[in-house]
Amino acid sequence: MKRIACITSIILMVASTLFAASLSANQIMTKVIDTQKADTAALDLKLTLIEANGTQRERRIQTLSKTVGDETSSITVFLSPESVRNTRFLSKEVNGQTEQYIYLPALKRVKRIASSEEGGSFMGSDFSYADMASTTYDTDEAIHTLIGEDTTTYTVQSVPNKKTVYGKNVVVVDKSNFLPLKVEFYDLDQKTLLKTLVTEQQDYIGTRPITKVLTMTTMATGHATRLEIVQARYDMPISDNYFTQRFLETGR
Repeated sequence: MKRIACITSIILMVASTLFAASLSANQIMTKVIDTQKADTAALDLKLTLIEANGTQRERRIQTLSKTVGDETSSITVFLSPESVRNTRFLSKEVNGQTEQYIYLPALKRVKRIASSEEGGSFMGSDFSYADMASTTYDTDEAIHTLIGEDTTTYTVQSVPNKKTVYGKNVVVVDKSNFLPLKVEFYDLDQKTLLKTLVTEQQDYIGTRPITKVLTMTTMATGHATRLEIVQARYDMPISDNYFTQRFLETGR
């Protein structure tokens, strides 16, 4: 009896320790954000548009981003094909608000993306303009709830507390590195699944875990967009001049 009692005590002690070490939804999402955070990043990307019938169109783009304090700026330049070459997209956080602009070479002009257009398709892809800013929410931007957990993943529901194009997100997080494995995007009714973002491949650059390949799929059409990081560099000097109206218009 003493031996059984001793074993039981050990089991209870271990269970208690594990329970105490469990993370809250806010802690999980903070780790998700921190894992992907960088002062600067330069990414060479392959973007593939996939029709429901399997037809594919490939685009090559380059993205530069820089974070100062809590505000991130990014510039995306389309390199190919010729039909979209030199299209440039600027996203800036200014005083807590996101400003977005796109330069269309065919029109030779800059267009500001209005808040009413945030849910629109970004260059024919399954990513919206809102997605280009972020696909997860900071802890002060949403109410996060841990709705599932197993040995390898957490599942967190995020209901935004500010106006956005989605009613809620549900993200499955890898426990080993806190990268999102899957994100579900729901309509404002919080019931209708609009899109899913699935990680197809992970990788490491040094000790930094990265999502190497991911696919966004629109439920209503079956259209998908696959995004692959061909090359990535982090935390190197990037001039502020890239994140200006001048560079957006001229590419210089």
